[in-house]
Amino acid sequence: MLDKMNRAVPALLFAVKKSRPFISTLSVILFLVLWELLPQWGFVDVSYISQPSRVFDAALEIIRKGEFSAHLYVSFIEFSVGFALALIIGIPLGMMIGVFRNLRYLFDPPIMAIWSTPRIALIPILIVWLGIGVESKIAVVFLGAVIPIIVNTVAGIRSSDFALTQAARSFCAKQRDIFIKVLLPDSLPAVMSGIRLGLGRAIVGMVVGEMYVSTMGVGHQIMRYGQAFRLDHLLVYLSLVSFFGFIMTTLVRNLEIRLRRWSEP
Repeated sequence: MLDKMNRAVPALLFAVKKSRPFISTLSVILFLVLWELLPQWGFVDVSYISQPSRVFDAALEIIRKGEFSAHLYVSFIEFSVGFALALIIGIPLGMMIGVFRNLRYLFDPPIMAIWSTPRIALIPILIVWLGIGVESKIAVVFLGAVIPIIVNTVAGIRSSDFALTQAARSFCAKQRDIFIKVLLPDSLPAVMSGIRLGLGRAIVGMVVGEMYVSTMGVGHQIMRYGQAFRLDHLLVYLSLVSFFGFIMTTLVRNLEIRLRRWSEP
């Protein structure tokens, strides 16, 4: 009996894993169907929640105007540059802070201060410094993403196996090799968690920065249609932001799985 259960559990887990895309797709379809039908049945007022068909018509109207791609391009540039800078600076800096105690003492106060400060409170300062162009939005995206990356990388480095580091040093490994071959693979789960958190904060920073002072971008359009109470058009851009966040999170999760396979002995 026990042997049968031991064989059944992996098979059940495999079946659940295979059915996950089907269940997720089904839940989205069910949500869209209910969203479309509930206003028709009179349960809710369509002026408050709209409908998928109305949102789709609004999306076609926005695309026909010809400005849709320009707003997407501006937001994509702001997000890409800001998040790339956060990765390039955050991961190496977090590793150095985690390894060297004096650096940790030096950077811990400003990092914690920025971590606890709402990003929207920094936007006026960044606008004064960098203007209302893409530079200030890139800075907002960068600050939103880099702090979670640094904090989680430091936590991953400090929780890594000290015996592995000592063993590498006993074989005369260079500090660079210890970073790349020992500390980074061991701290990979924490680093990827920081990247996922930074990703969400970067998207929020991009949208909020464009909503505050901007003439282009997805956040600017959200603010514009929100002030005009054009719910259908507003939901087009909100859905776009949600879909972009879902795609990016999925890509990061798949990358994490591949990196974990690479780091396993």
